[in-house]
Amino acid sequence: MKERRDRIRARLSELGADAMLVTKPVNVRYLSGYSGTNGQIVIGEEDVFLTDPRYEEQSRHEVPDVRREIYKTSSAAIGESAGMFGTLESVVKELRVKRLGVEAGHMSLETARELRENLPKVDLVETSEEVETLRAIKDVSEVDALSRAAKAADDALTAILHELKEGMTEVDLAAILEFEMRRAGSDGLSFDTILAFGEQAAEPHHRPNARALKRGDAIKLDFGAMVKGYHSDMTRVISFGEPSPELVRIYDLVKAAQQAGLDAVRAGSPAGEVDAASRGYLRAAGYEFGHGTGHGLGLEIHETPPVRAGATTIMEDGMVLTVEPGVYIPGAGGVRIEDSVVVRANGCDILTRSTKELVIV
Repeated sequence: MKERRDRIRARLSELGADAMLVTKPVNVRYLSGYSGTNGQIVIGEEDVFLTDPRYEEQSRHEVPDVRREIYKTSSAAIGESAGMFGTLESVVKELRVKRLGVEAGHMSLETARELRENLPKVDLVETSEEVETLRAIKDVSEVDALSRAAKAADDALTAILHELKEGMTEVDLAAILEFEMRRAGSDGLSFDTILAFGEQAAEPHHRPNARALKRGDAIKLDFGAMVKGYHSDMTRVISFGEPSPELVRIYDLVKAAQQAGLDAVRAGSPAGEVDAASRGYLRAAGYEFGHGTGHGLGLEIHETPPVRAGATTIMEDGMVLTVEPGVYIPGAGGVRIEDSVVVRANGCDILTRSTKELVIV
């Protein structure tokens, strides 16, 4: 963690700041290891972690290498925010900070106003995506967590194949899938499970409802597990009973388009080339889809790099992203196939291992 903080510290002079206040929870976790819901870290001449009394013990274990300050309380302080601002004022004064970097993209106008009121002699310096830029390249420990999250999802998918029953609802199956991810080692869900039977799979982000499963349905599942805060993301389609010739045709098209996108993943190329490869394949067959071909993945389910039309971010070794083209036919259904991958110099390592052959149950 210290190496990560040192990289931010090295940026301070260029940013024109004496220190930087990091408030976005996933960025605080990345720089300190803290997983609680309320915490901030000041990076400067000395690093200081701030939190409220509820997290004193948790932060003692999770942030052992950083000076910790628990919010001071007084009869005049009302609520946690007052405590945070008062404690921050003391820290900034002690560190002799005159210009304080803040995460402009995360900070609310109200927080900025309170900072200015509580730190009247300190100039706020707006910064953009400083920590997010570091987070884009995953180290060995991060790739390990992402791999374990992907495996938990893979194991859960295998487990539910034995649970499919005619008459069960989308809600039923989503609940079983989420339980199996937990049992396979997931700390939580990457996002609300997207699960659709039959014609409802035409909605790219369908929310499970009471629609009952029947023979001949295709089942679209887009889901993810989480390990140590790192997310997995995978989409697969299962046929409950013998698939229709049209489903097989569409499935084969999407599978080939997804492979075209995977083949375009390599360090040194713009992320937009992945989108162009998958989208171009389906466009040539007469189909369009209305979402990006993928997105970066890590401590957030959507992060750098974006994988959409015209994206210019250059893929670098160690970036993690998804490749997920789809075809959606209103009233009939849809197919999306998605993998999470690590960018490498000559291609990519695929983290999601579930078969991409059309599974028939």
